[in-house]
Amino acid sequence: MRKGKIRALAIVLAIGMIFTLMPNVSVRAEDMGEPEPVVEAQATSEEGVETPVVEEQPEMVVPEVTEPEVTEPEAVVPEAAEPEVTEPKAVVPEAAEPETTADEATVVPAGVTDVTGGNTTNTYTLTYHTKVTTTAQVIIKDADGNVIETTEISKSGDFVEGNVSSDAVQAEIKRIDDEIIAQFSSRGNITTENRNSTMVFDHFESSNLDGDILVGDQDALENAASGSVNKHLDVHEYQVYQTTYDLIVQENNDLEEKQVITKVDVGNIWKVLDSTKPVAFTGEVNPNSECADQMTLTEEFWQQTDKIQSDDPYAGMITSSNPSYPIAGQQYTYGVTLTAKDGYFFSGGFAYHGEGGGLVICEGHDFGSSNLDWSGSLSANQKQLTIRFDTIQETAVTGIPQEYTTINNAYIENVKFDYRPGDAPQATAQVSDTPLDQYEIAYECWEEMENGEPVAFWYSDESKYTPSMKKITQFEEGKTYMYSIELREKNGYTFADNCSVEINRNPLAASANVVKTVDGLFVMNIATIRPQATKEISVIEINNATLTFKDGDKPVFTGMVPENDQYAFRCEWWSLDENTGIVSTEPEWGGDIYSKKITAFEAGKTYHYGVYVTAYTADISPDAKLKINGREVKYTRIGDESDTQSFWVETDLTMTPTTAEASDYEIIEGANGSWTKNSDGTLTFRANGDFSKFTSVKVDGVLVDQKNYTAVSGSTIITFMKEYLATLSNGIHKLTVVYTDGECSTNFTVKEAAKPQKQDDGKKQDDGKKQDDGKKQDDSKADTTQTDNSALVPKTGDTTEQGRLIMLLGATAIIMAADMIYRRKRNK
Repeated sequence: MRKGKIRALAIVLAIGMIFTLMPNVSVRAEDMGEPEPVVEAQATSEEGVETPVVEEQPEMVVPEVTEPEVTEPEAVVPEAAEPEVTEPKAVVPEAAEPETTADEATVVPAGVTDVTGGNTTNTYTLTYHTKVTTTAQVIIKDADGNVIETTEISKSGDFVEGNVSSDAVQAEIKRIDDEIIAQFSSRGNITTENRNSTMVFDHFESSNLDGDILVGDQDALENAASGSVNKHLDVHEYQVYQTTYDLIVQENNDLEEKQVITKVDVGNIWKVLDSTKPVAFTGEVNPNSECADQMTLTEEFWQQTDKIQSDDPYAGMITSSNPSYPIAGQQYTYGVTLTAKDGYFFSGGFAYHGEGGGLVICEGHDFGSSNLDWSGSLSANQKQLTIRFDTIQETAVTGIPQEYTTINNAYIENVKFDYRPGDAPQATAQVSDTPLDQYEIAYECWEEMENGEPVAFWYSDESKYTPSMKKITQFEEGKTYMYSIELREKNGYTFADNCSVEINRNPLAASANVVKTVDGLFVMNIATIRPQATKEISVIEINNATLTFKDGDKPVFTGMVPENDQYAFRCEWWSLDENTGIVSTEPEWGGDIYSKKITAFEAGKTYHYGVYVTAYTADISPDAKLKINGREVKYTRIGDESDTQSFWVETDLTMTPTTAEASDYEIIEGANGSWTKNSDGTLTFRANGDFSKFTSVKVDGVLVDQKNYTAVSGSTIITFMKEYLATLSNGIHKLTVVYTDGECSTNFTVKEAAKPQKQDDGKKQDDGKKQDDGKKQDDSKADTTQTDNSALVPKTGDTTEQGRLIMLLGATAIIMAADMIYRRKRNK
């Protein structure tokens, strides 16, 4: 009986512990995601929906604001609101007829008085406004007259005050015509045919004005009350002048783009007009420009400015083919006639102003292509061009004043000083363009100097030598040579006593000496040189060049040469074909190299990369190697291959833009690698791309200098130097391997160096190896290898609840064990 009580007591105890744990287990169920009803949130949401009353908003609008009757003009001029405002159309019904011409419009002059009876007098003013609309049917024919292309071009302007015969409207007609023609001027000779014009009425605008009543004028008010009043009707008629014509573009035979002349450069104009002498003509095509190879100056002329607009185009004109005396006091305007050489034609743009016009330079001044300071006329075959410079004007005088004949400044260009051992002296000096008519080069001179005395000579004028002189045939290394020059006056000009001299656009050095001669100046000791042998440049390096782009990317230029090298990086470029490309220095330089510009790269097209380098003093070897981003590339030289100072080349590097998804490249070894600082190791990656297409490496989007890594074939193996890795910050970085037609990327990690562990005050165990704080060491080691899996286990409560659950299971086990023991003993 006692044992039964004990057993019952144990069962009751276990059940009590179970009931004790039940509330805590239910709370944990809530943590496992059991939803809780939020009655308050629903109530708030329902209230929020009912709060806006959209239907009541229109009641806030004041409808009276939209009533048309409530306007200030009604209060000032009551008649403006009357329906009769539209009746002025009936007053001048002829204006509404489309057939109205300019002559018919003048029948109704402004301000006509019309007495209509009674005491009321009506007057009106009619003002025309004309809009020009032009449509050209463009017909382009080849050299044989066959139609190869047709198109239609329409342009129109805004309404201009005036009738069609007014200057303003005529100027608008010409402006629109010029804009249309300019689009085709470079294609060939242009003519227009079948021109038709029609005037079309558009609309009227008018108003009644009671202009005779002044504030306080009682008599006028009484007259108005009795019906006697002056009314003025201001009428504005708007019309459209429609023009159509055929624009015929006749292409020249075998006219290629390189044969079309788009630039004119002339100078050396004699501007002193002396009524006592025939006009002197000295103008010429600039010999230092490409124009000298394309054209000749066949005629110069001065025309009296006041006769330019006369019916006779040659009135008051003095020409170089028939020089005559100018009239004292008369103003003259300068012009030239140019003839294209065989194989060349002038661009049709020279005949028009605006976009598409030719570039005009005179006396070094750039008149531009759309400047109204000049006007041009072009022959039908585009071989002869006449230009009148409307801002180059001179007034004829009697006798040339002294200030016109005194030379105060002399300018000499193109003197050669960069001789090397073995070079022969050359006569290269030139008078600058402006004073060509005032003085000339008499001779140039080089003297070999020893102890301050000349021992050998070279003259550009052979007559200066004497039999006893030793001649300089070539410059020798280490010897000193002095340069001098003599200038000769011409055309009645004389050098001033204090005339300044510039050589190659630089003032003379203090050591130079200027001496006046009988007919000129002798400038001595301008410069001394000591020719030195120079080393050839055998390798040219371009680093950090961006050589890969995606579809739609804009061109970016980042190339550079090593610092303190013997050459300078002038530009780089991308080209698609001979007409399409982009140069890194545009628009400052190189803008005229390609007529079509690359603004964005297009997928599927292949682009070519080129560079331009110039040497400082050394010579560029004819066999110089070119390295781009550390890799040697092949190239083709452009221009003079014997030029040792310029290196203008197109490389064999090509680039075909792809979309981001199109690249098949990937990192096949070393992906997501890591490197620890202060370690001796490097970091290596391998990409599957063909090494011949490899161009560069980027880290975090920045090009890496090729000195910081090695790149070898197989397929492409990149190894970073530890010195470079040490410069990177701790953490994850992105590596990108770049090819000519794509790229691939992976991440890598830079880790902080491991910190050294501290010993416990230098104490050691008997074996001399084990540290005293071994237990802490083991704990620390365990921490470095432990994996935190807590995020993978759902939380069901804190550790206290876990303890209670363990206690429950333990108590249950004890009860079951006690019950089994009791049963066995009873059965015995």
